[in-house]
Amino acid sequence: MKNRFQTAIRFLISFGLLTLLALLFRQQLSAAVTTVRQADWRYITLAAITYLLFIIISAWRWQILLRAQQLHYSTWYLARIFTLGLFFCKLLPTSIGGDVMRIAYTTQPGKGPQAFSATFLDRLIGFQSLTLLAIVMGIIVSLRRASALSLGVGQFTGMRVVILLVILLLLLVGITLVFFNDTCHRLARRILEALSGKITGLTRITSLIDRAYDSVKSYRHQPIALGVSFLSGIGVQAALSLSWFFTARAVQAGVALGYYFIFIPILNIVVNIPTIGGLGVREAAFVLFFTPQWLPDRLSPEQALSTALLFLGLDLVFALLGGVIFAFTKRTPGKIISKNKEE
Repeated sequence: MKNRFQTAIRFLISFGLLTLLALLFRQQLSAAVTTVRQADWRYITLAAITYLLFIIISAWRWQILLRAQQLHYSTWYLARIFTLGLFFCKLLPTSIGGDVMRIAYTTQPGKGPQAFSATFLDRLIGFQSLTLLAIVMGIIVSLRRASALSLGVGQFTGMRVVILLVILLLLLVGITLVFFNDTCHRLARRILEALSGKITGLTRITSLIDRAYDSVKSYRHQPIALGVSFLSGIGVQAALSLSWFFTARAVQAGVALGYYFIFIPILNIVVNIPTIGGLGVREAAFVLFFTPQWLPDRLSPEQALSTALLFLGLDLVFALLGGVIFAFTKRTPGKIISKNKEE
């Protein structure tokens, strides 16, 4: 009953936001559909290529973390499994289904914790990379334009957005320390145990943190793998931002590329709100970020809607491709490869 309730909530959030978006922009909806039909397919092709690049870089950085745990897979195999994970992440009512499948297809007998730790760190470091990218680009744009990042809400100006992102990055670093530093782990455990009597569910969270800590701490002796993973994570977010940029260019949107490097990483944080693969949240956030009056060469409502719809279609194409891969890919130890022979 609890799982059914959570699923129902996800559906309500996703389709509720989509309905709200359609109601708010009902006058522009017809024009947006027309714009989608007239989209420049050359830019859509570039968007698909950069989306594919996003998958390949993601697979490569995941490979680095797996290799550090003596789990050796080809980049090609991991790219297919990453795409397979998109099917479960985008089309099923769960935010972690994709990660579960990634673990399932990379674990080997007796190495379940290693596969879990690689995927868990891939996700955690990825959040840090995208936040740092948004911070750096936010500072650059804010220095060039005094109000460049104003969200149009009171005095919520550019540098305040950057400060919020810095706070988020520090929070992510703090979470990382809980898994890598014994003192921070013990402190977090004591705090959770003290609160467990007042807040239900904390006992289970404490147990999950302990299990993750036991799996992840082996990476303490893998600084190169962690560093390369972090830096390549910036490349992952840059590729995804480029995909959004080319999608917008397909409908003749003229917002500078730098703003995509700021807002798409933020959008990728927002979409982790429990929904159906970020459906509704992603589209609403994109319209919010790229249509305010202060944004230079801002998107018109129909351009923003058509861009969101086109990218949703691109997302679904790769997710459905992941479903096909799932149908034809067996989870067998035969996919493991030697250290010196990679595709």
